[in-house]
Amino acid sequence: MTLDVATGTQLRFAEYLTDLSSVPETQTSLIESWFPARALSQVIAKDRRVRDSAYAAHRWWARRPPALLRALLLATALPCGVAEEEFWERYASEEPHLLGKTVYDPFMGGGSTLVEAQRLGASVMGSDVDPMSVRIVKSELAPVKGEKLREYGKLLLAYLQSNFSRLYPSETGASPLHYFSIAEVQCPACAEDGPLYRNLVLVRDPKKVGAVVRDHALTVFCPACWKLHYLDSPDRKVLLCCDRRFKIAEGTYRAGAYHCPSCGLTSTHRDLKTGVAKRRIVAVEETKANGRRNLRMPSEEDESVQLRSAREWASQRDFLPHPKGEIRATRSDERPRSYGINAYEDLFTHRQLLVLGHALKWIEENVPEPDFRAALELAVSNSLSTNNKLCGYATDYGRLSALFSVRGYSLPALTVELNPLHETGGRGTIAACIERVAKSDAAKVRRHVWDIQSRRPVPNLFTFSRNFGSSSVSLKNAASASAPEAIEKIDVAVFDPPYFDFIAYDELSEFHRAWFGELDLAGEPLLPKAGNPVESFGMQLGTSLREMVKRARGSNPFAFTYHSANPDAWKAVGVALDFAELAVTRLWPVRSDGHMGHHSNPGNCEWDVIVVCRPKRGTANHALEETPERWVAEMKPLNVNDADVRNFTFALEMAKTRFARVL
Repeated sequence: MTLDVATGTQLRFAEYLTDLSSVPETQTSLIESWFPARALSQVIAKDRRVRDSAYAAHRWWARRPPALLRALLLATALPCGVAEEEFWERYASEEPHLLGKTVYDPFMGGGSTLVEAQRLGASVMGSDVDPMSVRIVKSELAPVKGEKLREYGKLLLAYLQSNFSRLYPSETGASPLHYFSIAEVQCPACAEDGPLYRNLVLVRDPKKVGAVVRDHALTVFCPACWKLHYLDSPDRKVLLCCDRRFKIAEGTYRAGAYHCPSCGLTSTHRDLKTGVAKRRIVAVEETKANGRRNLRMPSEEDESVQLRSAREWASQRDFLPHPKGEIRATRSDERPRSYGINAYEDLFTHRQLLVLGHALKWIEENVPEPDFRAALELAVSNSLSTNNKLCGYATDYGRLSALFSVRGYSLPALTVELNPLHETGGRGTIAACIERVAKSDAAKVRRHVWDIQSRRPVPNLFTFSRNFGSSSVSLKNAASASAPEAIEKIDVAVFDPPYFDFIAYDELSEFHRAWFGELDLAGEPLLPKAGNPVESFGMQLGTSLREMVKRARGSNPFAFTYHSANPDAWKAVGVALDFAELAVTRLWPVRSDGHMGHHSNPGNCEWDVIVVCRPKRGTANHALEETPERWVAEMKPLNVNDADVRNFTFALEMAKTRFARVL
């Protein structure tokens, strides 16, 4: 067997296989003896820019790379002894290699494990406590026909255009695309009102590939008279207006606080309640017939639309779908309540509420087929993250920055409202979101595979079929017991449990669920409790693992991905494995989460540790010889940062006393 590892590692794997030579191959899986960790890490890196339409219908906040899950599913189901060449042939093949098997994911989240298992021919079962997860995964596993959905979409958009294009007026014939606004806040000390802004720049033409081409290098505003200025030099430092000099790169909001121009007091968003402060429209970005964009000052009609929308919403609110409920005060993230926003309805402008509410009302009354109705609702739900009060703007590239682009409730100083009815442009319009759902039925996906000869990732066009196994998706807490007679048996369990150092995704999904009256979860999310975080998290996870063991048939191990540079997180995993009476039979490092841009942080883990485990019965304790240093050496030239060295160290420490081999 040829291994994609260094020579020394080959020898150690050979010794390991020799130790298992007396064990029938059918009792161990490939992943317990070999896994292409370094090669797969490179495939994952190449796939980062790949657009897989199956996952594009609706945003989910935590997805393991599809390449990782496809490899895990194969390596868990294949027997020990399969050669590297055969593994990669199966990986690149469109054949249903898991036909006849049932794959289970008790923490399905965005559904990537189940989609990849379905593409491999398996029947799939999954559950999650979050109703939004269930909506998304059902759509992924059984997408509607794209062409018919587009026809419904055209009817919906025609209705919205005929009734609500008046809310986005234009005096020039150009189509409004974005409305730029800033908050006008009151200083708590001197009670003076003032604009909150980081700098004077609205848009910039950086002459970069992918950026919007503009007629001027900079468009800025005067904070005294609100006039727009179109500057041809990108290097201008000072704006002269109103007989004053304003530094273009400076504003009243810096270092996370508002600096009152009158008295100099610094105030936070919490002090100012910025989220509910009055907002001033400073510019409207329009698209011309030739596709070029320009910024203009707001007209009187733009201002009056705001007042008319408020009156219309007040008169129609009671019979239109809209987000219901207060934002919980007991949250892991105090935002957006710290901005002064206490109800989900307050996260939207009145015209956003009108358009989105009427869209959902039209779908309810005009789409009789439940699956197409659900698909259109999913499209409208996905558009919420680009149609709310907390959207920002990528100044250099000319793109709206959606809510949750950094997995939290951020409040940009310069907020941008999208025209959701725009027909040709704009990120996150209703038309664009419908098209994303329509494309999710595409069978062809270009992803990467590992080329044995060149030892590098190469593109591969997959044509995935969905005509194999069944699918079952349920709203359920993974830790809740099932009646023995109702337990469906599974062959393979691959999953990505919530992390100890968590982001509370249920608090983010609640933003969407509020529109559908689904604020309640199916159980308590798997999160550490303040009093005893290690024990509480470990026992919850262990209870879920025990439930999974009840469902297992055959001799395949379980595999899950995990990472943390916090030793308590790995201690909690140990508690879970002990409670479920599982032994660790293998660990593998895979670089699955290389960070970019504003997601980058020196403390972030970029490597997952794959934990392979099986019931202790039928195993015997065995020495774990792996070390963090070996892993780092084996993964060269791929970089391992300090956080991941700690991640590796704590994972191996957890596994050391729980490591076993199959008898």
